[in-house]
Amino acid sequence: MANEEQDTIAHLLKVEEEAAELIVQAQEDSDKEIAAARAKADSDYNQKYESMAARMESDYNDNVAATQENHKKQLEEYKARIERTPKDVDAFNKLLEKIF
Repeated sequence: MANEEQDTIAHLLKVEEEAAELIVQAQEDSDKEIAAARAKADSDYNQKYESMAARMESDYNDNVAATQENHKKQLEEYKARIERTPKDVDAFNKLLEKIF
């Protein structure tokens, strides 16, 4: 009977050892899956971030170019308006004489 008890205890210890090995293996598999998912998520994030940053930089550059073009156009229109303005030299000279 002592032999049967020893066999039963040995069998139970072996089952417990196998269960512990299964738990360790499951934990390792879980860690691998989590690491793979994290790497994929990081990759997706970086890809989307780079895409968004490139789009925003392109929009910024387009806005800067449009603003510069608009500024140049307005400046040219202002200069043209100033050049078209008639000059009244006589009135200007009379004003200078009056001031001085």
